Amino acid sequence: MALALAVYSLSGRAAQDLASNTTECLPSCASQYRSLPGIVFSCLTTVFLCIWVALHLNVPEPVDTRGMGYLARFKIWIRSFFRCTVVPVFVTLAFPEWVLGIAVRQFFVASRVAKEIDATRQQGFFIIMGGFHLFKRSQGLSNNQVENRKENIEETHPLVETSAVEAREGRGSCAPSNRMANPFEEEVGEPVHPLDQFDVCRLLKDGKLYLPPPAELQDKCKSDGLAKFLVVVQTLWFITQCIGRKVSKLPLTELEVVTLGHTLLAVAMYIAWWDKPYRVTFPIRVYETPPERTKEQKELEKMEDINFWRIAIWYVMGIQGAYIDLRSVKRVGMFYPGYSKREDFSDYGGILTMVIVGTVFGAVHFLAWSSPFPSPHMQFLWRFATIVMTVVPPAAVVVLVVVSGVGFIIWSLVRIAPGGWIVFSLALVPPLYFVGRGITIVLALVTLAALPLDAYRDVEWSDFFPHI
Repeated sequence: MALALAVYSLSGRAAQDLASNTTECLPSCASQYRSLPGIVFSCLTTVFLCIWVALHLNVPEPVDTRGMGYLARFKIWIRSFFRCTVVPVFVTLAFPEWVLGIAVRQFFVASRVAKEIDATRQQGFFIIMGGFHLFKRSQGLSNNQVENRKENIEETHPLVETSAVEAREGRGSCAPSNRMANPFEEEVGEPVHPLDQFDVCRLLKDGKLYLPPPAELQDKCKSDGLAKFLVVVQTLWFITQCIGRKVSKLPLTELEVVTLGHTLLAVAMYIAWWDKPYRVTFPIRVYETPPERTKEQKELEKMEDINFWRIAIWYVMGIQGAYIDLRSVKRVGMFYPGYSKREDFSDYGGILTMVIVGTVFGAVHFLAWSSPFPSPHMQFLWRFATIVMTVVPPAAVVVLVVVSGVGFIIWSLVRIAPGGWIVFSLALVPPLYFVGRGITIVLALVTLAALPLDAYRDVEWSDFFPHI
């Protein structure tokens, strides 16, 4: 009897201890640990939301789809979606430093244009992003029909005045077209080319064009307050939990480190593009005759025969706006930064931003310097790539200064232009930097298969912070 009581007592105590351990383990496993799919989903969601909200693109090519069939409209939609969404998001994901440099350069150009015409920075952004597009009226009906329609419609587009020459030629803003199904619907016409800042400013000064007020520009934006709120909440949660993990001495996964770098750059993009209209899909139509080319536009007209490699270098440096004649293209590029003189500060500001941001983005990867890796070789590759991404951008500036100085001395002595040497030295910099970027991205994905146990531990308060 005593033995039975002892066995029962020990078994009861053991069961109580087991239940106690179970209750202590279950909450720890249930609420203080996270799953691998949760880590990946959180990182991908944060990157996508940040890029989607921060990316303020230029106005795409205007297309009038009236009278088209469903298949033709679908093809146009697919092409527009790929050109205006897929490609810019991929470019921002692969080269965030370059996109931020373009954003900073647009900020300087828009500020300068706005100052020249006494406008707001938002209106300056709208000018350089292709907000005004030259259209040509189709020769639809006779002049008598045009006059009859003008009598029925008192005003046309509030931003553009119709010239007498256009009225005589049947190209007035109320001239109907044979394609129009609704007689009270304004004709769109045929798009010719986007108007650059020189054309817009001269038309404004001549009184032939008027800027849309800020309220109308805000109406053209496609920004969503709820989407911005969700992005802000998700970004704050992600950054806060990264800081909390470092404070709690919990390791960050390599994917989280890469995501943190992209998040910081996306926040900087959003600040630089704060005043830029968001996702304007159709420009303001202008039917006035373009003014005479300015001195700067005549120089741009001569740039059409430049070789491909020189243009590629200009794109890498983010200064392609000083070499593109908008009168010779159908649309403004999605990352067109606007025109600025070659000695203008915006050029150096954009390049300097890319250098500083590239260095900071590389320095963020030092957060995983001491993190556990599946093998010493992976850890060495991560550290090597981190050093390369941090050192290469400022080293490029040093190389440029040294090569330029040596080239100036050679030019002074033997009159040989050093341009080829400078281009060659700069052409070596992006491959080195992006080799480091590629290594970190590959390692961030490969190491997910062998994360340490502490990487799955979650900070205690993270579940109380709303996030996706």
